[in-house]
Amino acid sequence: MNRLLCLLLVLSLGVQTAQAQRYSKRQIKKDLQELPGFENAFIGFLLVDPEKKKPIYEQYADKHMTPGSTTKLFTIYGAMNYLPEVLPALEYVTKGDSLIFWSTGYPLTLHPDHPDSAVVNFLSQTDKKLFYWPRPTEDSRFGPGWGWDDYPYYFGAEKSVFPIYGNSIQFILDNKNKTYCMSPEYRGFKVTVDSLYAEKSSVNRDEFWNEFNIDFASNYDVDTITRAFHTSEALFTELLSKAIQKPIHRLEMDSRPETFQTLNGVVADSLYKWTLQDSDNLFAEQLMLMISGQKSDTLSTENGIALIQAPWWFQSNSPFPFNLTWRDGSGLTRYNMFKPREFQKLLSLFETDELIPLLPQGATSGTLKDWYGPYVYAKTGTLSNNHALVGFIKTDKGKTLQFVLIANHYTVPTSTIRNSMGDILEKVKKGY
Repeated sequence: MNRLLCLLLVLSLGVQTAQAQRYSKRQIKKDLQELPGFENAFIGFLLVDPEKKKPIYEQYADKHMTPGSTTKLFTIYGAMNYLPEVLPALEYVTKGDSLIFWSTGYPLTLHPDHPDSAVVNFLSQTDKKLFYWPRPTEDSRFGPGWGWDDYPYYFGAEKSVFPIYGNSIQFILDNKNKTYCMSPEYRGFKVTVDSLYAEKSSVNRDEFWNEFNIDFASNYDVDTITRAFHTSEALFTELLSKAIQKPIHRLEMDSRPETFQTLNGVVADSLYKWTLQDSDNLFAEQLMLMISGQKSDTLSTENGIALIQAPWWFQSNSPFPFNLTWRDGSGLTRYNMFKPREFQKLLSLFETDELIPLLPQGATSGTLKDWYGPYVYAKTGTLSNNHALVGFIKTDKGKTLQFVLIANHYTVPTSTIRNSMGDILEKVKKGY
């Protein structure tokens, strides 16, 4: 009898422990309402077990929300479906003693952080005269609804038909000696130096002119500052000509020739990973232009978005039966609005084992290096008063769950929102 009572007691304690560890729907709801920063914000949450294909918990899963850079997940999905495994760096034809080339939208030529020299090596080694056809584009330098005051910063670098050096300059400032060096160096970049020391070093630029002003800091450190330059077709041609040490002539054509050759750049997954890990806006925007260029001579974000969505319009069980509210490739615009459920459906379209290695990992890499635990693999998105996190969480029970967690219209510091999101994700990890 005593033995039976002991067994029942052990079983009872086991059940109570399991229940205590479970993250109940009631507790999730309470946390979404009461965690710091969530009290007066608009919080969308969707947690799904993809094996069972049903939600574990959802709140405002069908409400439109501001996604920020999580938009890049849609762009990467489109790129995986339209672009080859090795990205085209440029296209060209040869005619007699001439080589005519044009852009694909490829963003890595001489990029400061991920430099690719394929274009420079190819053009510098040919013995033919070089002619550049400026491929038509429907895009302006910025996307619709972008912040107007982001223009000097790399995260707001201008889109262009043929980026070079990441459409940016790297300044290395020796504050002690008040000297600097810059890459690339070009006579058209005008630099002035403030004679007084500032509390913090800075490089500022006129919006429509490549005129830069340097303030040196009084701390005597060496600083590296990246600033976007104002692009133009003439500037691109001069920078490329300087890099290959050859003249480049402009050529007008009505359209691409029916047959042409392609110069390969990097493996596509490398660029996709850099885009997601670093949340690189220029890469995402240029990928969208590259997608459009697969079907048209004209590079166009609008056409790229339409191409990605087109197959969904004709599916009987389409994951997205209506047009998405989607306006750019990077998520810089506030005109984008996605529902948490749309993100979850997008995650289901990816091969999980293919996407997870590309995503930032909590406490390990990319934009999550300083946040969450290594069980979180997700893309972040942040605009003022809006923060989103979309991806996967690996739980203590061996499950890989999909989640979408978006906070809109909060007034606290974003770090407060991140901490509260971290509380929820940790409880999900332990409870499921």
